Amino acid sequence: MNKTIAGLLAFKHLDSLFVSLIGFILILIYTSHSGIGISPDSIVYASTARNIFNYGSPIEYGLRPLVDFPLFYPFFLSIVTFFSRVDVVAFAPYLNAFLFASLIFCTGYLIDSFQESNQLYKIAVLLTIAISPSLFDVYTMLWSETLFILLTILFIAALIRYLRSYTVTSLFICALIAAVACVTRYAGITLIATGLMMMVFDRSLAWRKKVLHCFIFGFLSISLLIANLVHNRMVSGELTGSREAGITSLRDNIFYYGKVICWWFPVLENYPAIYVFISVFLLVIICIVFLKRSWFAENYTTAENCFTATFIVYTVFIIGISTLSHFEQINNRFISPLFVPMLIAVTCWIPGTLRKSAAPLKYTALALISLAAIAFQLNELKKLNEMYQEARTYGIAGYTDDSWKNSQISGFLRQHHHIFKPEYELYSNAAEAVYFKGEQRAASLPHRIDREDVSDFFLKKGVYLIWFKAIDDPDLINLKELGKRAQITKLYSFKDGNIYFVKPNP
Repeated sequence: MNKTIAGLLAFKHLDSLFVSLIGFILILIYTSHSGIGISPDSIVYASTARNIFNYGSPIEYGLRPLVDFPLFYPFFLSIVTFFSRVDVVAFAPYLNAFLFASLIFCTGYLIDSFQESNQLYKIAVLLTIAISPSLFDVYTMLWSETLFILLTILFIAALIRYLRSYTVTSLFICALIAAVACVTRYAGITLIATGLMMMVFDRSLAWRKKVLHCFIFGFLSISLLIANLVHNRMVSGELTGSREAGITSLRDNIFYYGKVICWWFPVLENYPAIYVFISVFLLVIICIVFLKRSWFAENYTTAENCFTATFIVYTVFIIGISTLSHFEQINNRFISPLFVPMLIAVTCWIPGTLRKSAAPLKYTALALISLAAIAFQLNELKKLNEMYQEARTYGIAGYTDDSWKNSQISGFLRQHHHIFKPEYELYSNAAEAVYFKGEQRAASLPHRIDREDVSDFFLKKGVYLIWFKAIDDPDLINLKELGKRAQITKLYSFKDGNIYFVKPNP
């Protein structure tokens, strides 16, 4: 009997397993030219993971405690290194392929739990995920989003189990996953907010039990984040590193958010005038659907509704935090965790609606929806092919692409470790590149907005400056500004950069 049940379950999820395998293979193909994509953030993660593995200390390449990012993702990478005995950068394509395949499979598992679903709908959604340019943009890079997106799906699965049983054990599992997500990315607090929102709006949960469970869930899920923040404060005096006040308006952030959303769809990306409208319209419609389910207690404790709640909370969070705090402009990386929830939220009604429709209307609607799905996937394939052609020719953009493999200044630094006099500090406009490509350590030039750091820099007797021509960070002081307040002597010149000696003027 048990063997029969196990066999039926395996067969039920065979389609999910097959599409997961497709996703796994595609990631490996995409990263075959130059390996995993590496950005400055990736180097922070990789260097911290190496230091945890080698020395048991969570410090990044500059020998400073990791504060700007939570600790779990580098810790996770160090565990992978421990078991694989392979450097995390070399192993990352296989790790990300596995995480991507797991995301596809877990989404298929959740679709099987929908109130209204069928195999055709399930396969269409999973294939859309498997060829998503949005997700490939993330899963071909060494970024914490790769783990965070999977944790989001696992949290939704755990939340559904809780909403159907209201047991303390299932509540603990939800809290545990949310806690890990919070120390994977600070955006993990959106999972805590999602869980609390689902409990608060649940009209079938008695209010006394609701208050108790909200307290238990909130306390446990925030615990690891608080521990991480306390650690940050103790080692650096800051909670999450140096954060600057936001300089982008709310409307502009909604515009950038809509720009990415419209990039996911065919045609819409060509009309910037509708970016804000699409953003607001999509959020309002999904909010109305959520409130309707809550008010009428209809399909509230379902996977579909949990995806909807996740979309609402994360959207409000990412637009809000981008307005209050200054960091990189909203882009696909930041809102990639929304792709699967959005896909589910805007399509989950289709199987049930078709089933209830009369035969003539059903077949017409099915034909139109099928054409729309094919158009959507063809648009995905077109964009994915364009991305792949570039990656196949030049490598994934970042510090592992061909331009950096042939970097003259990086090769010089690797071969000349002792050319710099120890009494003078080493600075760079890309300190992470000095570490990752030059195998040396340098401090970053100060941000022009940090007047104290700038003043301290110009009080030094002299420093070496490694300048990469390919890096243009407008937040850092540049050569023109340095020339006004210091004597700059070029020591070595290369095609892709120069090495200077900078002596501040009295």
